[in-house]
Amino acid sequence: MSPDVVAVRQNLRPIVDAGRPEPGLTTNANGRWGTAHTQLQYTARSGIGIDAHGNPLFVAGTRMNLALLARAMVEAGVVRGMELDIHPAMVTFNVYARGHRPVKLLPALKPSAHRYLHPDQRDFFALTLG
Repeated sequence: MSPDVVAVRQNLRPIVDAGRPEPGLTTNANGRWGTAHTQLQYTARSGIGIDAHGNPLFVAGTRMNLALLARAMVEAGVVRGMELDIHPAMVTFNVYARGHRPVKLLPALKPSAHRYLHPDQRDFFALTLG
């Protein structure tokens, strides 16, 4: 934490810490990451984390369970990270630049880039550059 941090939210325990997948991801030990049904199934998943230099990294894929997502994040260089949305209709990452139309980071993702510009049933978070 620093004076530059405005807010922090964590919905479930991290799935990557110290550059390694958290123990128990293959069994969802003690329900740390929600129900076994949602965490052990193979579906579209996304996650965000930081690398060793503090850069944000977004990872998304199809036909992944929680353990596969964590491994993909580690392979991408994530040292600490969490799962975001799961299921094809929910996984998205959008870029909003002043004076430009919203753009999906990965065009193949189903949700519209305009998704969070109007009321939505899902929560979201935003990173801004100062």
